Amino acid sequence: MVRITGNFQQERVLHPASASLLSELFLKGWPDPSKLNNQSRQTALLLQQAKESFAKHLSVRADEIEFLGEVDLGFQLGIQGLLSKESRLAYSAIDRQKVFAVAAAEEKAGRSLNLLPVNDQGDIQESLVSENDLLVWQVANGETGNLQRSPTSKAQIFADCTSSGIDHLPRFEYQSALFDSTSWAGPAGVGVLVIKSSAKWRNPLPHNDLVRVPNSFSLPLVLASAVAMENYVTQSDIRLKLKKVIIDFISNQISDVDIASNLDGLSKNLSVSIKGIEADRLLLALEDAGYAVDSGSACKSADMQPSHVLAAMGRPITGNIRLTIHKEMTEEVVIDFCQALKSSVAILRKD
Repeated sequence: MVRITGNFQQERVLHPASASLLSELFLKGWPDPSKLNNQSRQTALLLQQAKESFAKHLSVRADEIEFLGEVDLGFQLGIQGLLSKESRLAYSAIDRQKVFAVAAAEEKAGRSLNLLPVNDQGDIQESLVSENDLLVWQVANGETGNLQRSPTSKAQIFADCTSSGIDHLPRFEYQSALFDSTSWAGPAGVGVLVIKSSAKWRNPLPHNDLVRVPNSFSLPLVLASAVAMENYVTQSDIRLKLKKVIIDFISNQISDVDIASNLDGLSKNLSVSIKGIEADRLLLALEDAGYAVDSGSACKSADMQPSHVLAAMGRPITGNIRLTIHKEMTEEVVIDFCQALKSSVAILRKD
């Protein structure tokens, strides 16, 4: 088995600060915080402290935060909870597949949709969006890392922050937003749904009480996510420098490449398509050299489906690899990776 010296995959190990406390958090976080006994009261206090920490780092109120045990559920809750009977649903061609799924369900139920195109930089072309509509707005794309400008319409807004996380908070007013714990090296299976106090939101799921979400989340994982976030924000960050090193190398050392990512986007994401290369063969060659990368759609990386994001941008969809630059990455690893990429491309182009 080849030892992976450079992990450029979207998935990564849990933040060390959380990993070191995980057993302790599971020991402390098992009681039901809604009960009245002493252990449950202690757990409720831990949960409230976690909420306050998230509120501070996400620049929202603690009572506007709900935790989810399944991130994708947040798209349904955040979007459908804001839709009124008269609303059109506006979303972009580069949104996540879960947004497309919600839109398809709404269209089947008779709702009008407004699919917004993008240009070759992935900028959403916000057109014909009225104040009665609900606009799904992606803060940053999970494949390219390219940031969106602030929307200009007066529509209600669901902000998709699942990729941008706390690296780039929304700079516009929104009614609901969704964050993914893994974006700050927290555990998978923790979503943070923000429902602004001023929002006209209703629970779109079948329910018979005033609870806004199912509350099926793992409390120990929520606590671990809070620890990860608190430590993530204090880490040194040279990812922008490393992203520039990779872009400059590829641009100068490898011919016939298309780089879909902008330097002024999220520093952690980079999408590159290399002409004359099969992506799956390049992934395996890089793995043999000790480097793990992704390819295809970020929503469906496991089955290597072509990227709908690149297709919508009018970019090449073959020979694509996606890199995620984690905060722990060093310049030495990046330089060695660039050489391995160049060598692998040269060999594959000869075959």
